[in-house]
Amino acid sequence: MLKALVFDFDGVIVDTEAEWYYIYKEWLKKTYDYDLKVNDYLVCVGANSQNLFRFIKKELGDHVPIEKFEKEAIQEYIERTNRLPAMEGVKELIIRAKSEGLKLAIATSATRKKPVTQLKRLGLLDYFDAFSTAELSENIKPAPDIFLKAAELLDCKPEECLAIEDSLNGLIAAQRASMPCLIVPNMITKDSPFTGYYKMVNSLKYIDLREIESDFLKKE
Repeated sequence: MLKALVFDFDGVIVDTEAEWYYIYKEWLKKTYDYDLKVNDYLVCVGANSQNLFRFIKKELGDHVPIEKFEKEAIQEYIERTNRLPAMEGVKELIIRAKSEGLKLAIATSATRKKPVTQLKRLGLLDYFDAFSTAELSENIKPAPDIFLKAAELLDCKPEECLAIEDSLNGLIAAQRASMPCLIVPNMITKDSPFTGYYKMVNSLKYIDLREIESDFLKKE
């Protein structure tokens, strides 16, 4: 039985992944004449920027001040993302799911401040019952910890929850947690080698909760 929806945040609720990609891409091109490809940026999508730091330093050398740049660029990132709308279909799905008695959680490798700030801005914060964020788990995605913690906070079994993800790291984390996963790829993640997901859609506006609930009942 479907009891809860567990949303990733970046790239699922708001298209923040694209903003960080363009910030890095523009800086690397201007400073080092280096073209950062989307497929190379994917190493950090759904996880954290440390994977990207390691990749860039391998390509350009340890002298590249990636950590310093990110700290300096954070204000630009905030200004860009504070203007972004919710992803297509997100608000409608959240409101519909809540009206049908489903529990809702955020499960993100980011810290709590980011999703709480953005959801409050979008008028969606009060719909969520739980936040499973980096502070609450020893390991972030693609480890299963964050999804397992989300299920625990919701008082549900992982198999009673539907994870909603945009990234390969997120899908792997959900699979390791035994949580069925709906994939909603975006412009950054669309070419990822997704396999083993429950369902894939181009937009959350196409989600039929009754169909999903029926699928979960068939598995019992």
